Amino acid sequence: MLQGARSGVPSAPPPELPGPPGRLALGHVRTLRTGVGDFVSGRDTATVGESVPGSGSEPGGGRGGRGEGRRETGRTAERTPRPRREEVHKVSALSARGRLQGRPGEPGMLACRKPGMLACRKPGLRPPLLLLLPLLGPLGPCSPDTPAAAAPADDAAELEFFTERPLHLVSPAFLSFTIDANLATDPRFFTFLGSSKLRTLARGLAPAYLRFGGNKGDFLIFDPKKEPAFEERSYWLSQSNQDICKSGSIPSDVEEKLRLEWPFQEQVLLREQYQKKFTNSTYSKHSVDMLYTFASCSGLNLIFGVNALLRTTDMHWDSSNAQLLLDYCSSKNYNISWELGNEPNSFQRKAGIFINGRQLGEDFIEFRKLLGKSAFKNAKLYGPDIGQPRRNTVKMLKSFLKAGGEVIDSVTWHHYYVNGRIATKEDFLNPDILDTFISSVQKTLRIVEKIRPLKKVWLGETSSAFGGGAPFLSNTFAAGFMWLDKLGLSARMGIEVVMRQVLFGAGNYHLVDGNFEPLPDYWLSLLFKKLVGNKVLMASVKGPDRSKLRVYLHCTNTKHPRYKEGDLTLYALNLHNVTKHLELPHHLFNKQVDKYLIKPSGPDGLLSKSVQLNDQILKMVDEQTLPALTEKPLHPGSSLGMPPFSYGFFVIRNAKIAACI
Repeated sequence: MLQGARSGVPSAPPPELPGPPGRLALGHVRTLRTGVGDFVSGRDTATVGESVPGSGSEPGGGRGGRGEGRRETGRTAERTPRPRREEVHKVSALSARGRLQGRPGEPGMLACRKPGMLACRKPGLRPPLLLLLPLLGPLGPCSPDTPAAAAPADDAAELEFFTERPLHLVSPAFLSFTIDANLATDPRFFTFLGSSKLRTLARGLAPAYLRFGGNKGDFLIFDPKKEPAFEERSYWLSQSNQDICKSGSIPSDVEEKLRLEWPFQEQVLLREQYQKKFTNSTYSKHSVDMLYTFASCSGLNLIFGVNALLRTTDMHWDSSNAQLLLDYCSSKNYNISWELGNEPNSFQRKAGIFINGRQLGEDFIEFRKLLGKSAFKNAKLYGPDIGQPRRNTVKMLKSFLKAGGEVIDSVTWHHYYVNGRIATKEDFLNPDILDTFISSVQKTLRIVEKIRPLKKVWLGETSSAFGGGAPFLSNTFAAGFMWLDKLGLSARMGIEVVMRQVLFGAGNYHLVDGNFEPLPDYWLSLLFKKLVGNKVLMASVKGPDRSKLRVYLHCTNTKHPRYKEGDLTLYALNLHNVTKHLELPHHLFNKQVDKYLIKPSGPDGLLSKSVQLNDQILKMVDEQTLPALTEKPLHPGSSLGMPPFSYGFFVIRNAKIAACI
């Protein structure tokens, strides 16, 4: 349990902090009432209980290990508590008044059932207790897409907003994403990046960074003389339009062949990742062209991860292959940012090579010199893409920042909650697991603030579960709770950019599947992009619901044609198995609110790979067209209804918040 996670705090607004709104002063402790318990926000941190969630790295390097899913406070480690069965599976079919009730103006809520169990009934009738007992299923009484008992109006959770000035300013590319370097293992599959449908989906999330990196990146060698694969050649020959971004998609026969072969290639890549037995592969200039064209035509800024495991006999970085790549990209006038290596804390496990933080810092200095002698002298350099902040990783990060931190533009680190091979559905709904992210952020921010206080901090790679994600979980509606909560906490605590692993690729945590069909987290990301602005404010829930009823507040994205400066966007998650209602602060109570509620679609409930927005299933209109994301206006003065296990956005119109103007 995080220290202070359930303690009460005064309801008065927090005191003013020194410094600009985008950066909080270190050492100035501010306790805020938050949507996840009371904790110290962002860089102005006090020491709290450390937590060690499952992540992309383990002590001493690598992913996995017995330490996953454990939390530490001081020197004592204990298994992360899971919610008690009665908390997760609690049946709340009857209200405190002994009958099911709906919200004013809404249809009466019905008790739902499973096939063969108690039929839905009319409000006001008490079912026999014995008939309620069979309703105790794996997710409680109701599938989240079925009506459930609504809280009475006087039970609505009150919201508290702090809007005097922004807590932080995040990047316009705050929500960004990756393409894993393992896609280049067999360059034939790079041809997927020529898909017009995939480009349409990527373009919907612009502006964003596209990071090309991952474990395989340290086993890729650039060969400018390598011939293109047949599929790559077929794609380029089919592009008749001089404007490559307006050319056709992949030839249909080539795309069909690659799609049939992709599941087998995916297994090869996952096996290599699980076993940590990587082999070197080469990639050609044609693959670089395909990657850059995909990013450019999708409105994305490419960040390319260079191999850091190429070493001289005295263990210094061998930059000769990077020089070949820079020379080629310079000749094409490509605009690229750069990284060097992926999770260097795990080099020993992956390759039998140990690199300490000081040596890594010297390698980055060498790379910066290399960039300075090329057309990339003004290019950005990010790093060290280190794993979760555990003991050995923290030691490496500190020594790296001291030795080479001056030459990087932002500090990058990675985070995953759980081990994908053992994760459960309950893990994805557990607020205690969601809260473990807080101390990881705080620890990383403290290190950077102490050693390189002017550097921004990015989540350079992140998702729900490491090891390619959790099968049948990381690509479903249930994964959205981890994703949306991580976005909210990251913004609130001062992380400038969050890069989601991955847009498309092997595993289960992708945003788009092997048929280029968008998955639930894609639609969630698209809504976030369209509705959420870069000025971060503060919202909290009064009372005991803050752990399972989590709320975040930003100024609205004014690029949305429906909204204007001064509007607010609230996004919320309901981890309860009953409907909850949120009540706006008094001064905003009568404002017009647009609701964007996301629920799973179909019989799979939380495990659905399809979602609906305001009861309309989301799907592409055609390969070139995304659907309209249509709001549902609420009556002024209405509470904000959140069905069980749901999440969504609420835009408060004409709020006239000065900090948002």
